Amino acid sequence: MPPKNAVELYDAQFARKQQSTGLSPYIAPAQQQRTAPQISPEVQKKLLDALAKEAEKARAREEERRKRDPTYRPDAMDLSYKQLKPFDKYIDYYERLGVSEFASEGELKAAFKGLSLQLHPDKQSGKTDAEAATAKARYFEVVDAFTVLIDLPTRRGYDQQ
Repeated sequence: MPPKNAVELYDAQFARKQQSTGLSPYIAPAQQQRTAPQISPEVQKKLLDALAKEAEKARAREEERRKRDPTYRPDAMDLSYKQLKPFDKYIDYYERLGVSEFASEGELKAAFKGLSLQLHPDKQSGKTDAEAATAKARYFEVVDAFTVLIDLPTRRGYDQQ
């Protein structure tokens, strides 16, 4: 006996019964009203303390940057996430450039210039292929770090992560 196709096997009464009981594999059961999980007062206090500590850390970073860099103006930045350049919050871009997190724009440019002159692929003639490949990879890491940190809104978004 040949197998029957789906049109021949469809039973409307059976489908309505499955739908009304919520047993249909194709139709999701009615959404149940979900309630927020209950958090104990001590956990709430810990969460609020952690958020306050992070906010204080961000304020201290902003204040330190304001002291070190006279051109720093956080109020002049547009922080809409549409204009931020993509970055990875798990990478330390400051370490890649060899500067502190309070470095001014001039310090960033000087560090980038020095590293790019040293690591640029065109400057790697006379070195082995492995050394040249390592220098090239490091050069692109430095370029990536510089593009993230030189753009003020992106840098601020990175610092807040």
